[in-house]
Amino acid sequence: MAVLVQKLLSPDLSFVLHTLSPTDHDHTSVEAEIAPGLGETLASGTRGTPWRLSSGKFDGQVRTLAFANFSEELLVLGAGPADGEVIRLTVDYSKKPLTVDAVFRRQLGQRLGAVGFFLERKFGCPQDVEGCVVGKDIYIVQTRPQPQ
Repeated sequence: MAVLVQKLLSPDLSFVLHTLSPTDHDHTSVEAEIAPGLGETLASGTRGTPWRLSSGKFDGQVRTLAFANFSEELLVLGAGPADGEVIRLTVDYSKKPLTVDAVFRRQLGQRLGAVGFFLERKFGCPQDVEGCVVGKDIYIVQTRPQPQ
């Protein structure tokens, strides 16, 4: 038996990538569901809609499918390394680049699409990828074969 221990990050955004569209089974794009703060917002079924982006695997074209409307985000308290204390804050979408900055949205969509496509090619099948964005860095928390 093994135990995996991961450092708790303090993400700006958390995401789930699907390298095969869960809605129409399109294999030419990567779909991203993105939430502010910690990934618990996506994983727990919190009421609300994540940002949804679709990025073409071969042309990098990004489409915005939905804008987020979660009322709260979960953040790690403190400016230094994450100490594990999690707080809830009301989301101010007027200050979220993913909402107000189309260039940021396109660039992030392209980066996430490239990550998803790379992992799909590396593992040889569609992937369900969980990760987060901290500053300009993208972290992959886990990837697994995507149920079809």
